[in-house]
Amino acid sequence: MRVRLALVVLAVGLAGLASLSAASPLQLGPPPAEPSREGSAPPPARSRFPGAGSEGAGAIPVPAFVQRLTEHISLAQRQLNQTLSREMRQIRETGSPAAMLSVSLVAFVYGVLHAAGPGHGKLVVSAFFLGREARIIKGVIMGGLVSVLQTFSAIAIVLVLVFFLGYTGFDVVQQSVWVEVASYGLIVLVGLYMIYAAVTGRHLGHHHGEATHGAPGEHGVHRGVVVAAGLTPCASAIIILLFALANGVLAIGIAATLVMALGMSVTVALVGVSTIAARKTLLGAMAARPRIALWLRRGLTLTGALLITVVGSLFFANAWSRLH
Repeated sequence: MRVRLALVVLAVGLAGLASLSAASPLQLGPPPAEPSREGSAPPPARSRFPGAGSEGAGAIPVPAFVQRLTEHISLAQRQLNQTLSREMRQIRETGSPAAMLSVSLVAFVYGVLHAAGPGHGKLVVSAFFLGREARIIKGVIMGGLVSVLQTFSAIAIVLVLVFFLGYTGFDVVQQSVWVEVASYGLIVLVGLYMIYAAVTGRHLGHHHGEATHGAPGEHGVHRGVVVAAGLTPCASAIIILLFALANGVLAIGIAATLVMALGMSVTVALVGVSTIAARKTLLGAMAARPRIALWLRRGLTLTGALLITVVGSLFFANAWSRLH
């Protein structure tokens, strides 16, 4: 019973993450109009993922419940976008402390919901912990680091492109694709190394063949996953910053995106922790069968490495296609 439960948790979790990444209701297409000083809420970020969307050519069929979930998430994000933009304009006009508090609260909730949608390294983090023995705290830390780095990446891109290179509006979003290409390329390289390590046994530590934190190169792989996944800029953070810049409240926009990163951290960390817990449950149920447990560990390690490589390759190809 425990084995079946753990398998169900793993299967549903990975399938759900993959479906959410592919099932964004946000469509690829021409960039929206640039945010104006008196304009409406910043528009939702466009999906980065291959086959995004629930209709039209190239759409990926997904279960109805996943479509409904992503539609609810998208609707909630639009409502929070409107609230966020309204409160930012209120800060510009009145400097109201209440509006500043409201922006912080909305940004945090927005981050939690936003990270539940496509991207944000959830699938990479989940695949990594699927194949690695880790403590719960490691899932929390990795989720937080990836989310914070993605936000810092967005802030750096906006500041450099706008103030040093003279780009404006959604030209900034288009130029950020180059950073996506680099990020996904690094993810592929990390995945390939993990495949090599899994096949050659270099991932094995000294605790019954587990991929432990003390195994050779394990710390390097962990840092590589964090940097590679964290380098991808959060598109919504970029758009919020552009909106804030257009309304003369860039500092408030930066603060809002940092608070949003905390909310994103909650969701991404939850994914990592859930995968760690499911893996422990599954392997714990096989403790009385050490030979099967050993092969299961090796299989999970290789599966995690393959998932990271395949996902990184698909995202790399999609980002590269958007450069042309």
